[in-house]
Amino acid sequence: MNKNNGSVFGWLIPVGVIVALVAIFGKLPSLAVTGGIVMGALLVLVAVIMFISLKNSNDEASQKTADLNMDPADAAVLSQARRDLMGLRVLNARIREPEIRNASNEICAVMEKVLAALKAEPTRISEAQMFLQYYLPTQKNILTKYHQIAESGVAHDELKEKVMAHLADIRTATEKQLANVYENDMMDISAEMELMNLSIKEDGLL
Repeated sequence: MNKNNGSVFGWLIPVGVIVALVAIFGKLPSLAVTGGIVMGALLVLVAVIMFISLKNSNDEASQKTADLNMDPADAAVLSQARRDLMGLRVLNARIREPEIRNASNEICAVMEKVLAALKAEPTRISEAQMFLQYYLPTQKNILTKYHQIAESGVAHDELKEKVMAHLADIRTATEKQLANVYENDMMDISAEMELMNLSIKEDGLL
């Protein structure tokens, strides 16, 4: 957060509280009391809005900085995947059937972990391109069409069963994709443990 903006935020709240307290406990006409309380509340509200806005700006700036450190093509793939995932989240909120909605939300939670892992390991983005550019948007398209059918009132029990089975498969695939991102790290950990154990034995400590 910018230091100057932080200091503005810092004094707005106490000023707002003081104004409200003076209005309440000071010997002022009732109209002045009401005005003081309103003014104090407004100052506090402005401070809170400023804080939220600055926090969001800092988060966006951090995200842009991280993206700039990536290959531009990889950054574009990851950015589009974030938009697709957000669209899927919005769609999930509109689905009335809890089984479908909950299953899709669980998949989204794993997908968010995949995107976070790829952001930390951008060299793996190219390996996950099919997942990001095909599976993710196609999943949204499938659920969009299903939602339209469900909202139309047409009987769709058989289709619902197929979609639930499909969501189970997609969750498995998504969890596998997450494991793939960390595959190198897991291999590195195993190799380091083996090397350390070997050194401990050679030193006669084990």
